[in-house]
Amino acid sequence: MNEQIIRNDELDRSNAIVASNAEILRYAISSILSQQHLADTVLTTSNWSSVQAHLVRAHCTKLAVINTDVLNGQGHGMMRRLRLSYPHLRIIVVGQTRERMKILSLISAGAHAYILESMPMDEIAKAVRMVAAGHIYLPDMVGDLSAPEPDSVRAEGALTRRQQQVLQLLVGGASNKEIAHALNLAEGTIKVHLSGLFKALGVHNRTGAVASVHAQAY
Repeated sequence: MNEQIIRNDELDRSNAIVASNAEILRYAISSILSQQHLADTVLTTSNWSSVQAHLVRAHCTKLAVINTDVLNGQGHGMMRRLRLSYPHLRIIVVGQTRERMKILSLISAGAHAYILESMPMDEIAKAVRMVAAGHIYLPDMVGDLSAPEPDSVRAEGALTRRQQQVLQLLVGGASNKEIAHALNLAEGTIKVHLSGLFKALGVHNRTGAVASVHAQAY
């Protein structure tokens, strides 16, 4: 289970990379990728600089599994840069945090999944398969963000479940595009939700919505 050294010839043909300081986690994830036939070649590393070097050279890379322990506390910014630089790259973040907003921040910035280090291997395998198939995966504690809203009567001025989700991401600084990515919706749909959100809050723009959150509890 030693760390795999990234050589130039491997960079050119690899299509998945796993980055973590935990050797056993690198081994487990790379084994899942190989056993599920989700990657022909899997490279493993324990540092962020190797991830960057790999992605610059290996244009065929389609999946990156990155533990937060190599992100140096800059997960949101690094996810955003990866998303902008490699729009076709599928990104899975592995970590220990169970804080909903931190997880949603990573998703809104560009990650396609967040999985807990403590999750059973079969659930991790499920998450990897979902992301490889083009879906977004979130642990149960975050909730199903892609589920349709229930057809229920609500009080005038109250926020729908979807509007609450949009508001949470908006307060976290996410753009319309990032919110759309996090909720697996079209950007045009997000604009519709924002319009309804602003009306419900009695504000005219994003700044007013954020200010409203600080003044009231939603």
